[in-house]
Amino acid sequence: MQRRRLGKALGTFVAGSAMLGLTMSSAQAYNPTGGILYQLGDEPCLKGRGNCAIYVKSAQLESGRLVAAFEKATVVPETGSADRETMPVYKSDDHGTSWQPLADVKAPAYLSKDPKYAKYKSNWASPFLYTLPQDVGKLKKGTLLLATIVTGDDHYYLENKAADPNWTPSNDGDRSDMALALYSSTDEGESWKVLNVIATGGWQGGSAGAVGKNVAKANTYKQVDPLWEPYLMVHKGQLVCYYSDENDYLGFDPVTGVPKLDPDNDTARDSHGQILVHKTWNGRSAQWSEPVVDVAGLTQDMGGDKTQIGGGRPGMTTVVPTTDGKWLLPYEYWGGGTNTRYVIADDPLKFYRGSTDAPVTSLPVDAGSRRLAVNGSPVVINLPDGRLVYNAAGSGNVWVNESGRSDGVWKEYQTNAPASYSRNLQYVEGTGRISILNHQGTSTIAFSEVDQGRSEGAYYQLVNRKTGQVIGTGGKTNDANIGNGDVPDVRLEDAGSVANKDTQYWHLVNAPKGGTTLLNKSGGRMAGIWTGNATVGQRIGQWVDNSPTGVWNLSKTADGYYKFQAAKNTNVFLTGASAGAPLTLQNAVADGSQEWELVQQAPTAADLTKDTRSKRLTASTVGRKGAVSLNAAASDPAGTALHANKTGHAYVFAADGKVTDLGQVSFDEAQKGSVALPATIAGGKKIKIAVVFDDTPLMWDEATVRTAATGR
Repeated sequence: MQRRRLGKALGTFVAGSAMLGLTMSSAQAYNPTGGILYQLGDEPCLKGRGNCAIYVKSAQLESGRLVAAFEKATVVPETGSADRETMPVYKSDDHGTSWQPLADVKAPAYLSKDPKYAKYKSNWASPFLYTLPQDVGKLKKGTLLLATIVTGDDHYYLENKAADPNWTPSNDGDRSDMALALYSSTDEGESWKVLNVIATGGWQGGSAGAVGKNVAKANTYKQVDPLWEPYLMVHKGQLVCYYSDENDYLGFDPVTGVPKLDPDNDTARDSHGQILVHKTWNGRSAQWSEPVVDVAGLTQDMGGDKTQIGGGRPGMTTVVPTTDGKWLLPYEYWGGGTNTRYVIADDPLKFYRGSTDAPVTSLPVDAGSRRLAVNGSPVVINLPDGRLVYNAAGSGNVWVNESGRSDGVWKEYQTNAPASYSRNLQYVEGTGRISILNHQGTSTIAFSEVDQGRSEGAYYQLVNRKTGQVIGTGGKTNDANIGNGDVPDVRLEDAGSVANKDTQYWHLVNAPKGGTTLLNKSGGRMAGIWTGNATVGQRIGQWVDNSPTGVWNLSKTADGYYKFQAAKNTNVFLTGASAGAPLTLQNAVADGSQEWELVQQAPTAADLTKDTRSKRLTASTVGRKGAVSLNAAASDPAGTALHANKTGHAYVFAADGKVTDLGQVSFDEAQKGSVALPATIAGGKKIKIAVVFDDTPLMWDEATVRTAATGR
């Protein structure tokens, strides 16, 4: 799978313009508004119907396939209870544009004959999927892992149903034998085996929706000792599992971070507390390490000279590295004050020594952006270029830290997905966009995608024929209602006149229901009609792409310029009336203000990374002055050819670093084409040839140009 790590450097312009074809064709689908991954039917639930299906998480495999898993707490027909409950896994082989069922992962008792798993009869909650980025012990790079909460039966449900067959649950119940299990798949999520149990708890005791209330009679000592919310990553050759732990701990060793379990954990009055911990595993040993505290919460007085940690119930760990060498862990917290906090540490295994522990609302934000969202279930991810992206349950928006530093500034961006509990963010290799999975409505799992800038494919400067200026945003990167005081910001400006050069480059993207959308390179915002009404005089501003229909219809003039006609009103066109003017919609005129030259941004040497190289693009040696055969074969996870009958744009990098535009290249059904090298390319030298496509990753390869003596 190709991976493109783009910095913010401005690509050089090369001689000539890279012109789009009149009809753009997308090799990859793009679905910004998304759809429904799963909708609960009329089947009965083991808990309240509002959160019967919830907590969706995803991962991407090396092939590019996306996989997602979520809790589906419906009554198992053959047992009438939680016994034999499975974890549903879905797949997307088109980079998150659509989803299909893939597998139902059984509980350990039904996947293994080992008697130690016999009590774990339900594969229930808090899934976390993770693709191993390297070998860990006996586990091979690329193995798909699933950490999930497994349990015995729900005794609160069984007891209430036995007493009244018409009873229906309205909240969480009381499952026995709660544990955190690890599964693996080596066939892209189609089949699974249980590897081990990472950690064990006890009774659920109504947690987390009815803590200490919905307690089964079988739970003699009214214990509340479940585990929740695993998060996996590899660090220094070990697999690390972070999780939330409701076992009762008296404290922890300040040197090692290891918590001290209450000897009476199974019988004493329960604190209803929760701490954040992690364990490590080398991939070979029979057991995971001892738990180590990450966030201890408040110390609670339990009476009788006994105290326990876990007050305030810190929960929902995610962990990311920052570009200044630190580690960031946001978490939810219900012990007073801001309910979403973060801790920063120099070592991801020593958060208990963290130098910072503060509300997320204390983090610095960009002008116009609100403080980072709260209300729990925070999620933060890092992008390949170092940026950090954050969301939490209190907002449908995301916050982006451009620098990726622990002390960096966060900027708010709109998305199409509503606020929700534990909303999942997934960077998608192959598109460079972010897939969002979320719980909404009554047990509905929805999906959408959002462009946050620097996504895969060609970017263009749009040069106004009348003024010679380009379309820019005044250096703004986010939605104009946030970053520009609720004033539309798209305008004409001199090329290179702003500090953030990315704001002057645009993707031209086909919308699912027709039309074209312009997406800015800096933040992925579309050039949208500000009021949504395509009438004369309306201005253009940056906004999240929120429609399956494109804003514009493209038409090509006889001399190679383009016009952008409003899709909602074909009488008006995108207009740059004068130098420095804001862009508006106007009736057709013939003064050049509505005609645009599309100039493709050339790749730079920094873009030609090992992750973007395709060693079959060219032969190892090529003839001087001759046609060079190109093989741009690539496919999506479903096997669909990405470049069949497509047009790319080729560039050659000479040994001295000079970049030459080779022009458009047409690829046939077999994804093959050819390009002629200019006479200026010397024989006996190594060159690099790169091909840029409108909506797929750049490809490049290296070749040696033969000398005249060795033949063409």
